[in-house]
Amino acid sequence: MAKQEEPTGGKVRVSLDLSVPFFRRLQELEDITHESKAGIIRQALQLYEYVVQRTVDGYSFKTVDQNGKEESLVFFGPHVPPPKKPSTVEEEALA
Repeated sequence: MAKQEEPTGGKVRVSLDLSVPFFRRLQELEDITHESKAGIIRQALQLYEYVVQRTVDGYSFKTVDQNGKEESLVFFGPHVPPPKKPSTVEEEALA
């Protein structure tokens, strides 16, 4: 495998191979949000990163419908590591 170098400039170009149904979903989001496809993917990555970090930290997610009914959301299976316990230094910072 070739060694990959860290990007040094402001932007990096990425190519993606998408299935036709996935591309159509991306186009539909573009029509709804008036964002570019790149903007949608950037925002999706930010949301994914947030959900992963919160899940690792032990948070859970719920939806609440207009009648107040709550439903738990499960984004990941058992492959997400359990929440890490704070170190002594972190615990002291929380006190």
